Amino acid sequence: MPNTVTVIKVLLTAVLCVFFQNATLAEDTAPIVGLREPGDVVEVERLITSAHRLPVQRRIEFVSKYLLGRKYHPETKARIKKQQKKPVEKVEAANPQPLPFKFLRTSMTYLDCMTYVEHVLAIAASAKPAYHEEFLCRLIDVMFDAGGQPLMNHNRNHFTSLWGDVNERKGYLTNVARNHPLAVGRELYLNRVGKNRTFYVEDRFLIAEKPQQMWYFPVSVILARKSPLVSGDVIAMVTDKEGLDVTHMGFYIEKKGKRLLRHASIKLNRIVDQDLGQYLRDGKHIKGLMLFRPLLQAAQPDLYRFQVIAAP
Repeated sequence: MPNTVTVIKVLLTAVLCVFFQNATLAEDTAPIVGLREPGDVVEVERLITSAHRLPVQRRIEFVSKYLLGRKYHPETKARIKKQQKKPVEKVEAANPQPLPFKFLRTSMTYLDCMTYVEHVLAIAASAKPAYHEEFLCRLIDVMFDAGGQPLMNHNRNHFTSLWGDVNERKGYLTNVARNHPLAVGRELYLNRVGKNRTFYVEDRFLIAEKPQQMWYFPVSVILARKSPLVSGDVIAMVTDKEGLDVTHMGFYIEKKGKRLLRHASIKLNRIVDQDLGQYLRDGKHIKGLMLFRPLLQAAQPDLYRFQVIAAP
């Protein structure tokens, strides 16, 4: 008759076999995401290793500083210029089917204001130096609300207030301005201008089903140093344009007594540190700042497989 130790060993072996079989099955059935040939695998993995030992806020400061001087993404700059040339009146999108997301745009060389923040968060949140199964899956988790399904354009968190809600739900950050006594609330229909419900992002599946609630600290509160800013916070510049919540985002950094905005600047064509107070005073159309504090407590992200596709 087998003894207790033998039985336990047999049961443990069976459990491990089932676990690894399920893990292999999950990997084999994970959705495939297109990817340009990555040239920064070693750089990302080394950065994850260096950052992981640091406290959360210090981790954000460290990774965001590492990317200072990187260039603003030329594709984003070209898209913004193209949008500025379009007529004010636009036809509402009428695509009959959801629009697939063709490939994951990731680069440590070229970043815009939003992808800069997202890359920093994904690197800082990564638990191990594994480019594909950790960093890229974490980046997708920060950028999309896809639930492990194939990536679609309407799953991309295009608008910052919604992006903040999704990433707060996942555990990456918390919305500091929500219900704060010095914060202001605003309700709006994202992407809607007049009768056009797909004005900024042309995708019928991005028609807002309900108004979006957002909170922010007015510029006067920021300049008076009454807002609860902490170095490493994600900040976003609020607009009062119809259908639009935010026009820019970056990190709040304190350095030698100075209050800085660390961001990917389209004007300066690179990631820079600028005086936050002066930036807000010069930005006549900035109404205030949304404020998100990184927590980096999200669960393990959904698994995706990656396939290199040729550049056009």
